[in-house]
Formats: sequence, structure tokens, C-alpha cells
Amino acid sequence: MAQAAGLPGVTPHVLRHAAVTHMAEAGVPMEAIAQYLGHSHSRITGQVCARFSPSHLRQAAAALDFGKIPKAQ
Repeated sequence: MAQAAGLPGVTPHVLRHAAVTHMAEAGVPMEAIAQYLGHSHSRITGQVCARFSPSHLRQAAAALDFGKIPKAQ
């Protein structure tokens, strides 16, 4: 499949991880991603796959961006 798409050396496993990352980035709930992949529990999906998403912890980091927290009056 990957070779036919002009992606030599890319395995189905890599394509699976890429799909999960894109779904997570698009805000698809982890439960839905887990079901799509056939995982028995969404925890597996989050631990194994979605953590590779570039913005996985973006919201957590943004909460600590003290320079952008409005000051109390």
C-alpha cells in the first residue's frame, strides 16, 4: 500500500500511527479513535499512539503561560 502511494520504506504500522496522530489533532475523542483501531480500551490508544501528536500537551502548557493570564483588578 505505501509503496503504491510512492512512500517506500513506510510500513503499515507507521501509517496507522500517522492516522491516529491526525485524528487526535483534529479533536476526535480518544474513545472513537480506540474503537476505529480496534483497541479494547481508549487508555491504550492514548498511551501508545496519541502521545506522539505534536500538540498533545499544548493545552496543559498553555495553562502555565503566566504572561498571558489576565491580572486581577
